[in-house]
Amino acid sequence: MRREECVELFGRIPERYHPQVNLVMRNQAVVAVDVVVRCEPQYLVLRGREGGTADEGRAFFIPYEEISYFRIERVLKLGELKRMYGEEGYVDEEDKLGQEAEAEAAAKEVARQMIDTPAPVPTPAPPTDPASIAKQNLLDRIRAARASASGVTGKLK
Repeated sequence: MRREECVELFGRIPERYHPQVNLVMRNQAVVAVDVVVRCEPQYLVLRGREGGTADEGRAFFIPYEEISYFRIERVLKLGELKRMYGEEGYVDEEDKLGQEAEAEAAAKEVARQMIDTPAPVPTPAPPTDPASIAKQNLLDRIRAARASASGVTGKLK
């Protein structure tokens, strides 16, 4: 791939997708892009990691002629892909991949909200028979007496 083609292609891909872009080299090695730093005349400067490793944040200086193709590692709707080329107004009515991705994203969001929001703790129903009410009142008085006694001893120390 020539320099002009690489620069034009990266210009079409929205910057928010750059961390999802993989560069596939001529030798089939993969570089996962984090941030494109510079497009120099002979090479591309970026921060990322090699495919198959966990070493993030590495700097890469990749000659344009070594790049075979770019790959976006996420499901793209047809409308998103068309917008990269300036086509507006496309509706993804029959985009099966896009509908599946939307349903999956919605399910993940619901699951995340369920995890973030604790379930309400049910409050016990107040006792209705007189013996239980008397017992609860006695326990409340004992707890209050202990709390006030521990407060007094704490002040004497």
